[in-house]
Amino acid sequence: MTGAIAAPPRKRRAAMGFIFATVMLATLAGSIIGPVLPQLLKLLTGGRMASMSTAMGAMTMLYAALQFFAGPVQGALSDRFGRRPVILVANFGLAIDYAIMALAPNLAWLFVGRAVTGATAGSITAAYAYVADVTEPDQRAARFGLLTAAISAGAAAGPMLGGFLGGIDPRAPFWTAAALSVLAGLYGVFVLPESLAPEHRAPLKLEAIHPVAVIRDLLRDYPVLVGWQGAMFLMMFGVGGVNSIFLLYVLFRFGWGPQAIGVYSTIVVLAGLAVQSGLVARTIKLVGERGALVGGVALQALTIIACGFAPAGWLFTVMVCLMQLGGVGEPARMAIMNRIIGPSDRGRLSGATRSLVSLAGVLAPAPFAALFAFVSHGGPTSPWSGTPFWLCGAFVIASLAVTMRALRDSQEFLDN
Repeated sequence: MTGAIAAPPRKRRAAMGFIFATVMLATLAGSIIGPVLPQLLKLLTGGRMASMSTAMGAMTMLYAALQFFAGPVQGALSDRFGRRPVILVANFGLAIDYAIMALAPNLAWLFVGRAVTGATAGSITAAYAYVADVTEPDQRAARFGLLTAAISAGAAAGPMLGGFLGGIDPRAPFWTAAALSVLAGLYGVFVLPESLAPEHRAPLKLEAIHPVAVIRDLLRDYPVLVGWQGAMFLMMFGVGGVNSIFLLYVLFRFGWGPQAIGVYSTIVVLAGLAVQSGLVARTIKLVGERGALVGGVALQALTIIACGFAPAGWLFTVMVCLMQLGGVGEPARMAIMNRIIGPSDRGRLSGATRSLVSLAGVLAPAPFAALFAFVSHGGPTSPWSGTPFWLCGAFVIASLAVTMRALRDSQEFLDN
C-alpha cells in the first residue's frame, strides 16, 4: 500500500475512527452557527435586507479569500510535517474564531472572526489526505464517502442545536461552537495518530505555499488534472454562489427563522448522511466510479434547477434531499484524482483543490448577491426569484461536460 500508514489493519481501522470523530466534532462546531448568523447580521445591520445581503456576500468572499491563500499552506505543511499537526492547529484556531464572533459588538469584529476561520479551517483538507494515506486505492471512494458521512453527522446535529440555542440567545451557538472546537482539538491531541510516514514527506518549498504557483505546478506535473480541476471550479462557482445567498434566500422567499433553518438543515444533512454512509460503496460497486460520478453530477444539476421552481419550503426541502443522492459522485471524483497523483503530493492536491474552491468562493458571491438583490425587488412570489438556482444549475451542467472529457483523458489511470 503506497504511502499508507505503516500499521496493521486493526490500527488502520482505529485511525479511520479517530479522524472521523475529529472531523465530526469540527463540523458540528461549524454548522451550529448557521441558523443564527442571519439573525446576528440583522441585529448588527438594523435589519435592512440590502445591508444584510451585502454583509453576507462580503463575509463569504473574505472567508474564501483567506482560504485561497491558506489552503496551499495547509496542504504543503501537511505534506512536510504530517496531517495531525494541521488538524490540531485548525481546531484550536477555530475555537478562537468562534469566541471572537460570540463577542462581536459590530460587523467589523464579525468580519475579523470570519477572517480567522478562513485562515485556520484546514481540518477537512488534511482529513481527505489522511484518509488517502491509510486506505487502499480501490477502497478510497467508499472511505471518502464515509468521511463525508462523518462530516454530515456533525452537520446534522449542529443546525438543530444551533436553532434551539439561537432561540435563547443569538450568541450562544458561537460559544458552544468554540467549546466543541476545543474538544475536537483535545481529542486529536490525545487520540489521533499521524498517517503520513516520514519517508513520504515532501520538502517545504515556496512554490508549494503560493496559491497560484501550487495550482500551476500541480497541473504542470500532472497535466491530466487540468480537466478535473476545471470541472471542480465550475461546480463550486455555482454551488458557492447559491450558498452565499442561501440563508437570505430562504428567509426572503419562505420566511424561515432560526428554528425552521435548523430543522431544514438537519433533515437535509441526515439525507446526505444516509447517502454517504450507505449508498456510495453500493453505487460504485454497481456502476463503477465513472458511473457514480457522471450520474451524481447530472442528478445534482437537475435538482438544483428544480429548487429554483419550488414555490414552498417543503417542496424546496424535498428537492434538496433528492440532490443529496447526487452526492455519490464526489467521493468517486476524489478517488479518481488520488489515483493520478503520488503519496507525497496528496497534501499538495488538497491544497490546490482548496485554492480553486476558495477562488470560486471569492468570485461567485458578488454576482450571485447582485442577481439575488435584483430579482428580490419582485417580491418572494416573483416567477424570477429562483434565478440564482437556475444559474447554478447551468454551471453544474458545464462542470458535467468538462468531467466527461476529463474521464476520457484519464483512461490510462482508471484502467490500472
